Amino acid sequence: MIIQSLQNVAIAAQMQGFGYRSFFLQLCEMSATKRPLSPTVSDNLSDNLSDEMSEPGSRMENELSDMSFSSWEEFCRFFDSWCEKSKVLFNKIKGVPLSKWKGTGSSPSPEQVEVLRYRTVLLVCKHYRARGGYVQSSTGDYRPGCPARILVKLDPVQNKLIVVTAELEHNHELCPIEFAKCFRKNRYVGENDSSILIRVTNETSKQFLNLRDLHRLQHYCRAQDSSILDILKEIEDLLREDQGAKVRLVFVEGQVVVKAFVFITSCMKRLCDRFPRVLYFDKMTYLSEEFDLYFILCEDANGRGRECLYCIGRKDTEDIFRFILVSLVQSVPDIKTRVNCLILGNVNEDLSIIQTVLPNAKVQFCRTQVLESLYNKAIEIEGVFQDNIWDFFCKLANSWSPVSYSRNLREMNSMFSKEFIEYFQDTWDTRKEMWVESWAFERNKGSTFSRFVRSHQQMLSSELGSYHTMAEYIGRLHKLQTLKTETTDLEEEKIQPRFREICSYDLASLIEEEIGLGKNGCYRMKLDGDNFVLDDGTAEYTVNKEQNSCSCTIYTSTLLPCRHIFATRLWTGETICFSIRKQKSV
Repeated sequence: MIIQSLQNVAIAAQMQGFGYRSFFLQLCEMSATKRPLSPTVSDNLSDNLSDEMSEPGSRMENELSDMSFSSWEEFCRFFDSWCEKSKVLFNKIKGVPLSKWKGTGSSPSPEQVEVLRYRTVLLVCKHYRARGGYVQSSTGDYRPGCPARILVKLDPVQNKLIVVTAELEHNHELCPIEFAKCFRKNRYVGENDSSILIRVTNETSKQFLNLRDLHRLQHYCRAQDSSILDILKEIEDLLREDQGAKVRLVFVEGQVVVKAFVFITSCMKRLCDRFPRVLYFDKMTYLSEEFDLYFILCEDANGRGRECLYCIGRKDTEDIFRFILVSLVQSVPDIKTRVNCLILGNVNEDLSIIQTVLPNAKVQFCRTQVLESLYNKAIEIEGVFQDNIWDFFCKLANSWSPVSYSRNLREMNSMFSKEFIEYFQDTWDTRKEMWVESWAFERNKGSTFSRFVRSHQQMLSSELGSYHTMAEYIGRLHKLQTLKTETTDLEEEKIQPRFREICSYDLASLIEEEIGLGKNGCYRMKLDGDNFVLDDGTAEYTVNKEQNSCSCTIYTSTLLPCRHIFATRLWTGETICFSIRKQKSV
């Protein structure tokens, strides 16, 4: 039985490339020293490494024992210098990241995780073998593995790394030639500020930011250009004020250069989730020489275009259209199949992306912008100005049937040159379903909506025109979302007739007075449970979830809609013309 076992082990040794002579020499040495078979043969090279990391072992009086370091980088830089001076080769074979903290007490902060990196690290000689294993020499013989090892642990206070074990006596001669061939400086620091920052920025680009991620970026960007820190400061202000906001900061791969920034506030998310049916996507290319501003609007119950998303991107950024749509769907997942129409403004993107991200959306071009493009191209090609060109293009776009569209095309052939006709056929005729009234998503769609889109663009131009950096754009867009006076959009001419129909003259006059006062109001609004709280700078008022009652004296004394109700309904996008309860007498 014993002979058979030895034969089996010998065959295993031969299969792993060992000669019989080496095997039996090792077997004899084992018998004399009572050591187990070489781990290389018995396949237990890494057994009990965790025990060796947890047991301090015998300490030697040397220059490394009890040394402490304030960061993993500091230790690695010192260790590289020490290895170069001593001409020794050590490998890191085991490390327990601090991010996988399982200890008692408070968990380490993100800064501690990034700076210290490890809870325990074991570094061993290149010729080390666990638990007295054997290593093959250059002559083919086997000798015990080198016991030299260094164990580094996090101190109890969690602010330093300490060398708790430093066994530096080798059982072999150190070879300068081998050292010169195998040693690589910064092998384990990897992890200087620059490379860590690149790793952090690459990770950041794939996810939405929270304050913890932001603090990591701020920590590693402290030595970078101040423009990065300015951007991070604006994002921090946004996230601290609106913890439900969704923010993405995308860096150029492998560089500390921001190429795109997306943000969606809590209010934007609620509006998009409440009114997802029709979305409008556009961009402002004249924002600056470096950046474009992209935005998505939804159409609320009053036909107004409301912001759902803002994106600032460097010019010529690839796949930004897909990135923006995906970011929106990831922020408000329920809208993926609820968007029925996506209207495109001044964009020229791969439209196949829309079908992937928003499978139920019909794509339409903003008709006004199509008309402007046609008009400008006609003037460019024809070289002369004709008074009836604009009127003709309007008639073409408003064709109520395929027959009328074909009739207008025949008229076009007699009005324009062959060059313009070819341009039109190649560019717009093939996409007629996306801009001609006959194939529109809805007939007479969006006259009010289009007006709000245009006014929104004008507002952005005036608000952002004096700014130049991405940080400035972020800060201003954030303020527009938090400080904008929505009540200035109250349209008295639409509201007053509605309430005159259902109220007496005196009551309707009171409502009109509230509308007039509301147009000059400025409120900071927030959700408090299911209710809305409005602060006008002197007092707070509470509007209920249904937005048809208020705590102010005007409502409680008359049960009439007050300026606070109107302001809340504008903010949430709900219709201004709503049913009211039975009124009290005035």
